[in-house]
Amino acid sequence: MCNCIKKIFPFVDALIIAFVTLFTFANFTAGVKQLVLIAFFVLLTSMSFLFIKKFYDEEVKFIKKIWILFECFAISFAIISLISVCVGTAPIIYLLFTLVYIASYAGILVARGIGFIFSKIFASPKNVLIVGAGQDGKLIAEEIQQRPHLGLNVVGFLDDNMNNLEDEDSTIPILGLTCDSEAVIKDNNVKVVIIAVKSRMDSNILTDLVRGIPLGVKVWRMYRFYEKITHKYLVSKMSVNWLFYDCVRKRALLYAYLKRICDIFASLAILILTLPLSIIAIIGIELSDLGPVFFTQMRIGKLGKPFKMIKYRIMYQEEVVDFDDDVAELNVDDKRIMPFCRFLRKFHIDEIPQMINVLKGDMSIVGPRPVREEVYDENREKLPFWECRNWVRPGWCGWQQVINNEPSSEERLGLDLYYIKHRRFWWEVVIFVRFIAKILIGKGRG
Repeated sequence: MCNCIKKIFPFVDALIIAFVTLFTFANFTAGVKQLVLIAFFVLLTSMSFLFIKKFYDEEVKFIKKIWILFECFAISFAIISLISVCVGTAPIIYLLFTLVYIASYAGILVARGIGFIFSKIFASPKNVLIVGAGQDGKLIAEEIQQRPHLGLNVVGFLDDNMNNLEDEDSTIPILGLTCDSEAVIKDNNVKVVIIAVKSRMDSNILTDLVRGIPLGVKVWRMYRFYEKITHKYLVSKMSVNWLFYDCVRKRALLYAYLKRICDIFASLAILILTLPLSIIAIIGIELSDLGPVFFTQMRIGKLGKPFKMIKYRIMYQEEVVDFDDDVAELNVDDKRIMPFCRFLRKFHIDEIPQMINVLKGDMSIVGPRPVREEVYDENREKLPFWECRNWVRPGWCGWQQVINNEPSSEERLGLDLYYIKHRRFWWEVVIFVRFIAKILIGKGRG
């Protein structure tokens, strides 16, 4: 489906929900203000859950989106109904809300169907040409092929390296040399060119590309395109010089200071809001097993400084070991976990005490998850740039947890460096909200 259609879907959905709500309640409200207020709350709850549940993610299949849409509307309806009960509305209001969600559901599905048909009739995949048929070129070609939702078609490679020409083993053909770029682009209607050459290109190759790539064709460096489609940093192929300069700029230092203030207020709010859950957790742990309520473990913090990370103890006292709960070393049926504490672990209630670490400055609300000392030392020897993930405070939640609960060490590093590069206030809010959503639906842990 073409990108322009994908981008307008959230706006179309919002218009459908707003229009249906306004039309349904037009004759049942005391005035315009009340009508607008109702439409606002329906729109806010519905669209919030659609984004949280990744309804607009391109990777999600259409069949799954049908269920996600139903699920989000059901949750929104429950919240709106609860508010209506609290304010004492008339019974007919519940019927009107039911009609709103049914009509909105049908309207959004019809819009999706029209968009799908339009994309099939009028939109065609964008042809992609990759300069460089080596390891990097084949890697990015493979990543593109694994993502058909991108609407991209790799037509072939350009390469001046005779070894690559002789050893061609890819299903994607080598269409010529860089000096042939003008003809290849024209003959294959290429819209995107990806530069995947390892070594620095000489002036002759650059001249050929400048001459051969017409205006209107988008040109990407391989590693930046990899980031764009995978949402992680290509650790094995890139330098982190840019990250060093970014982290020592005044703007980055100011951002860190402001984020620290937000962390303090957010951690205090979370501690207050979750106080009933904490009381239940403490009582449950005490009744389940005689022993300390809290469990501490040494983790590596900012700039490699160790600190004691605090959790509620979820294992029997005699079974407490130095496990790493962040890489799913525990499973649902692990006999070391106290029965009551399975609930605490599944919904991350055992991690509420980490707000104390946030208040102390050991951690942030959002950031790379802190690892144990032995994991840190092992990966520092094995993976280049591993220490770079500790240039910022570790987080209670992070991009890695939102994307993948059980990543390899290299994938974790790629996701963490991607976060460090792209961290912005509103994006961190999105990460936090998506993490909370995973907790609420019980998918934060196995």
